[in-house]
Amino acid sequence: MADLNTYLNQINDCVTKEHGKVFAELISLSEVITITTYQQQKQSFSNKIQETKYNSKLLQLKKIDQIVRKTADLDSLLQNKIHPHGTNETQRESYCDMIASRLRAITSIFDSNYDDAFNYLSESITAFIKVFEVWSSQAMWKFTYDIRIMAKLANTVESAEKKADYYEEASRILNRCFQASSTDRTTDLSQSKKKAAMGIVNQMFHIYFKLNNLKLCKNVIKAMESPLYPALESYPLGQLITYRFFVGRLAAFDGNTQKAQQDLLFSFNKCPSTGSSAKNKRLILLYLIPMQLSLCRFPKKELLLQYGLNQFVGIVEAMKTGNIKLFNQCLSTNQNYFIQKGIYLILEKLKNIVYRNLFKKIYLLNHNSRVPIQNFVIALKWAENDTVDIDEAECIISNLIYNGYIKGYVCHKVGLILSPKDPFPQIWKS
Repeated sequence: MADLNTYLNQINDCVTKEHGKVFAELISLSEVITITTYQQQKQSFSNKIQETKYNSKLLQLKKIDQIVRKTADLDSLLQNKIHPHGTNETQRESYCDMIASRLRAITSIFDSNYDDAFNYLSESITAFIKVFEVWSSQAMWKFTYDIRIMAKLANTVESAEKKADYYEEASRILNRCFQASSTDRTTDLSQSKKKAAMGIVNQMFHIYFKLNNLKLCKNVIKAMESPLYPALESYPLGQLITYRFFVGRLAAFDGNTQKAQQDLLFSFNKCPSTGSSAKNKRLILLYLIPMQLSLCRFPKKELLLQYGLNQFVGIVEAMKTGNIKLFNQCLSTNQNYFIQKGIYLILEKLKNIVYRNLFKKIYLLNHNSRVPIQNFVIALKWAENDTVDIDEAECIISNLIYNGYIKGYVCHKVGLILSPKDPFPQIWKS
């Protein structure tokens, strides 16, 4: 009983003294959910320090859980033990409900009953929302992170009793958390519940991308960037890095290359390069590179190899040299990977730049602003398809002219007549 009593006394002390950071650690289920998920997926920790920390927390939770299982009436016990100073009876009841549901969630996880674990965690969050204050913002971030990774764990288990997509359920819970933070009208972030908003929104982004419901992302961004919320730069840098990463990804899918490039580049430059953050930098690069390539800004081969992004090496080389054959080969070889990451269609559009660079080579070899279409046909047949004819070549050229990659026009009798001034404008100016 000593371990459980110690835990409950720590809860009382944190609520009384408004120790937000310690309180967040006390209510966290991240460690047990993460370890269980790793066991399910047969993964191992890449960071030994983190593994030691998580296993230590897991051992503490197991000791507490053993006591909980032997407790005949958990609710009555908590009613007697949870008495934070400065709280009224309604608030005390909410804290009791929050802790009771959390403890039951732990038991359910240890029993591999992830459906019940998700539901108990949901109940714990519902109770917490009733007593959520500015000082407990870090606890809100923990809860929202935990419900997301709990949804992932619950969704991995195939069960006849499984009645829901837990990402859908988690999105509704996160929305309630966001609403709880949005009710505060104070613009001073240090004194406002909106201090927790960005941390919640980042978890919402994770879920919405999983559900492929990007419209909901836009609604949240509109709210966060409205005058009713503090400036984005007011939030913790770590949260801002994640926020702009998702905003950048969304801009990329919308075809807003400049916006995507700015947000993703910010996230990459601000993200630490050490420890587990290296994995995050690689993830940012995965979406930043296509945006940079769209602007003809080519990453160095050393950077790609450093972050294990070998899939882009051939694509970069093909774009630089106008090698359509190599570009098609790289896209085909890595098709499944690019589709899985959601960037295949974005990369496919880069083919226009490869055409542009190929045709620029032909122009430079021709030494004339008037280039016969047949010259392009010969190059395309060699590089891509033996069946390419003049009509198809003209179509490709017309498309490049329309999109601003080439300045000029097509004359059927003469061929491609290029502008005497800057016929192949820089991509980022087009």
